[in-house]
Amino acid sequence: MRATPFLRLFIPLAIGICLQIWLAIPWWWLVAALLLVVAALPAWGRLPLGRQYAFNWGRGVLLYMLLAGAGALLVPLKDVRSQPRYFGKYLHEKPVPDTLLVSIQEPMQERARSCKTIAAVTAVVRHRQVIPVNGSLLLYFQKSSKVNNLRCGDVVWICGTPGPIGNSGNPGAFDYRQYCAAKQLFYQAYIKTGCWRQTNHNNGTLLSRALLITRDWCVRTLQQYMGNGPESALAAALLIGYRYNLDRDMVQAYTNAGVVHIIAISGMHLALIYATLLWLLGWWPPHRLSNIAKAFIAISVLWGFALVTGAAPSVLRAAVMFTAIAIGQFVLNRYTNIYNTLAASAFLLLCYDPWLLLDAGFQLSYLAVLGIVICYKPLYSIWLVKHKWLNKVWEAVALTLAAQLFTIPVCLYYFHQFPNWFLPANLLIVTLSTIILYGLIALLAVSPWPALAHYVGAGVKYLTAAMNRLVVFIEHLPYAVTGNIYMPLYAAICAYVIIAGLVAVWLRKWPKGWLLALYAGLGWAAMDAANAIQAANRRTLVIYNVPAYTGIDVIVGGKLQFAGDTALLQNDSLRNRYIQPTRLVYGVAEQAPRSLACRGAFISLGRTGMMIVDSSWRPFVPAKKLRVDYILLSHHPRLSISQLKNMFTCKMIIFDASNPLWQIQRWKSDCSALTLRCFSVPEQGAYLINF
Repeated sequence: MRATPFLRLFIPLAIGICLQIWLAIPWWWLVAALLLVVAALPAWGRLPLGRQYAFNWGRGVLLYMLLAGAGALLVPLKDVRSQPRYFGKYLHEKPVPDTLLVSIQEPMQERARSCKTIAAVTAVVRHRQVIPVNGSLLLYFQKSSKVNNLRCGDVVWICGTPGPIGNSGNPGAFDYRQYCAAKQLFYQAYIKTGCWRQTNHNNGTLLSRALLITRDWCVRTLQQYMGNGPESALAAALLIGYRYNLDRDMVQAYTNAGVVHIIAISGMHLALIYATLLWLLGWWPPHRLSNIAKAFIAISVLWGFALVTGAAPSVLRAAVMFTAIAIGQFVLNRYTNIYNTLAASAFLLLCYDPWLLLDAGFQLSYLAVLGIVICYKPLYSIWLVKHKWLNKVWEAVALTLAAQLFTIPVCLYYFHQFPNWFLPANLLIVTLSTIILYGLIALLAVSPWPALAHYVGAGVKYLTAAMNRLVVFIEHLPYAVTGNIYMPLYAAICAYVIIAGLVAVWLRKWPKGWLLALYAGLGWAAMDAANAIQAANRRTLVIYNVPAYTGIDVIVGGKLQFAGDTALLQNDSLRNRYIQPTRLVYGVAEQAPRSLACRGAFISLGRTGMMIVDSSWRPFVPAKKLRVDYILLSHHPRLSISQLKNMFTCKMIIFDASNPLWQIQRWKSDCSALTLRCFSVPEQGAYLINF
């Protein structure tokens, strides 16, 4: 630990950040706790020397508590909602401002019915007064030719009241609200054509404009010499991380093949750039000033590339690490401890943005590098190959396995699938992508000479197309992907404890590692058994939040019955996004669901009953009101709430996501006037009924 001081700083800082994110401790409690710890440290020094030595561990505990408290305090300090000029605070005041001045921060992403971007809010109009504010929000512009002309930095007046970012609320589904919150995005707005006006100003700084110009030039050059097809889109993602033009099916193919990291700018790209810079600067004789100049050039190029690519967590990690390596190699004339460099980069990045700790890219990047650092050399030394080229292959195999070892639990936790052909895929695709990456750099270098750039672009396009075909071929191989793998958080933690114990036995010859792995496995099995018992006794109805669809699962023990739109089950994309995660959580993912046997539009759940009222219903006056527990309004029925009240007596009226929002708002107002309980699935998330 003495050789890795930053590791001792990183661990308590990360623990404090995690505790604060999950517990949301008030900031004044944190400040009070930190003041107590700070006051205790001088008091410790006034103890007799004998007691200080006897309880020397106490000083370390206090310092760890201080770092953990500082990490916890970083979370509210970095939360934009705590700033006095945050625009979201004005949305809770009367009158609510509906005119905002925003600056476009990202290129427009074309969607089915809109164009999506992120904008920084610089001012709001309230009482005819322009008030400077800060913060960012998601914007969805209605499609038009003018929207496509908006560029990063453009200043736009918009008319519309932002609302909170929604979430499906389906159990086990991707938490989009939490994902956006980690990026300090809490509001969104839909802007219709005619409700926005572009100004003549651009808020971009000189540096940001230079970076945008550089990125746009790279994209235009690639499109000029490689065409506007999937090859240039993939080349832009591979070279500078510009993923806005990528085809979703192609991204899924790379994911299923286990090589999606190729199109996500990572440490591999910076390692290639750094190696190239060392080769280009090799002619410069070593000298104090020349070494400082080499370090300056290398660091400037690395950080310039990191900023052009959008500064993703994996790129920031690599940039900080290579900065430390360059300073140690050229300025300090010594190599740093790789573990300390890794911990230092993580520590500095978390001080800059504590929410990075929840970022999947941040976690996977560090875990992959940690696996390589710990396991690559011992794994490579298992088999000593004398043949030169076969030895190169074995090096690549050992490197891939080492990187995969520490990332498997996190991948299963987030993505619920495992690419079975990841090893041959990485051996082939990583090699080919490295050649393509150097070809793309060469294409940009020779772009001033169109004739030469034409031939280079044609060659790189051919290689990129070949790589795409190879990825699609691997994706369609038998047993390419093992899907529907449910790994909860406790299972991921137990898996890492098992890996740590076995690695300690392998590398450190620590016999207690077997016991550590055994206890972790027993804990994992015990929690799985508890979940299995809970699942066997589960009786739950889930009304899913699926836009424009009605989807209902009735889960009794391990049996599953579905009611709703059959088109929802036939659409693989919608089913995997909205329904499959819940079935994984409840342990019914592998069973083919049966259609629910229901009489008419009534679902009987033991002593609980739910009536589904859809567009086929018409109002009638029964001799006696029908008594049901729940009424589900689906597919915009032509009934008013007062008519429903005359027909039924119920505990709750539920509006599912197949209804338009304007109709739901009208129904909610009527329910409020008639003192009826109601629940809006598209606004509040999936509705669960335990019976």
